Amino acid sequence: MAVAKKTETELALENLTKLEIPASVRDFAEKGAAQAKDTYAKIKVATEEASSAFEGAYSTASKGVSTLGLKVLESARTNTNASFDHFIALFGVKTFSDVIELNTAFLRKQAETVSAQTKEFGELAQKVANETIAPVKAQVEKTFKSVA
Repeated sequence: MAVAKKTETELALENLTKLEIPASVRDFAEKGAAQAKDTYAKIKVATEEASSAFEGAYSTASKGVSTLGLKVLESARTNTNASFDHFIALFGVKTFSDVIELNTAFLRKQAETVSAQTKEFGELAQKVANETIAPVKAQVEKTFKSVA
């Protein structure tokens, strides 16, 4: 039987495996692998915490938007009822000057009501925004502090 000759690649691999790797290179590689594993673990924890913070922010935002929607509906109902009451009151007036007086009072009251509603919407929207952003902001700050 003939003996099979080894290819150049097989000879090169055989010679490479016979090489002795210096201890300093081996230590450097082991330290690098340990650092990479540690960094991966930190990134994984930070990602999980960030995901949790975003889920909380989404939930808070959903509740806030729902609250804002209900407030809009409540305001619309209030304004509609005031308008109907005003129209009914207009049917009971006897003079043109009473119409002017009634309209002026109604418009003044509606302006005050809309101003108060707008202020309330703004405050509620600001509250929802702050409550939504707070957990995300805290998580970002925590993540950057742990990295530093």
